[in-house]
Amino acid sequence: MVYIDEADKQKVIGAAPGSETTIDWFHVWNNSPERQAIKAALADMKVELSQKPIDHDPTALDPFAAPLTTQLWTVTVRVFEQYWRTPSYLYSKTALCTAVGLFVGFSFYQSPNSLQGMQNQLFSIFMLLTVFGNLCQQIMPHFVTQRDLYEARERPSKTYSWKVFMLSNVIVEMPWNTIMAVLIYFWYYPIGLYRNAEPTGETASRGGLMFLFIWSFLMFAGTFTDFVIAGIDTAENAGNIANLMFSLCLIFCG
Repeated sequence: MVYIDEADKQKVIGAAPGSETTIDWFHVWNNSPERQAIKAALADMKVELSQKPIDHDPTALDPFAAPLTTQLWTVTVRVFEQYWRTPSYLYSKTALCTAVGLFVGFSFYQSPNSLQGMQNQLFSIFMLLTVFGNLCQQIMPHFVTQRDLYEARERPSKTYSWKVFMLSNVIVEMPWNTIMAVLIYFWYYPIGLYRNAEPTGETASRGGLMFLFIWSFLMFAGTFTDFVIAGIDTAENAGNIANLMFSLCLIFCG
């Protein structure tokens, strides 16, 4: 292969300063055998390729390369890894649920089986539910960070769908909220709620039912938070709306 310097090329075509050419390179190319050979090759390709059978791929028009189940599995595993690699969020959630359960439980320590004791126990349940706002404010900034990455990277490249993004975040919150339900459940014993069931002999069943109530409350907190933040830009505005809607839930709870 012969290497031609860029300056020599410009001199040949007359583009270099102080040089000129009288050759009409357009006509030279049109009359060259190289052009005729390229046109013949293109004509042969047009005939041969048009006669080849077309493979009809049923997934050719799908918006994503992978099916929904594969997307969900892969993204869920990745979000689990993101949570595990963000210990500050998990530590703050653990500290909040543990502190709230112990503080509220020992604030009404061993409430007696009397009218005042029952009022204290009901008030402790109400105070325990007020942790809802703090749980929302912990989840929302973490969700917003992941959503910003999705909108800037995964959505334009059609890596996975918005439905998969939402479902994966809801699914990953469930096992962690289950662990938090176990930590909050220790509130049940300091206030003496278990003693209310001793005369009936249903201490174990009522304790299990109370755990299910706490667990369902945390499941509601996680899904409700994702529902609110999904359509709002900032975590601050979404937190205010979530607190307002939860306040309405408490006001109109019966």
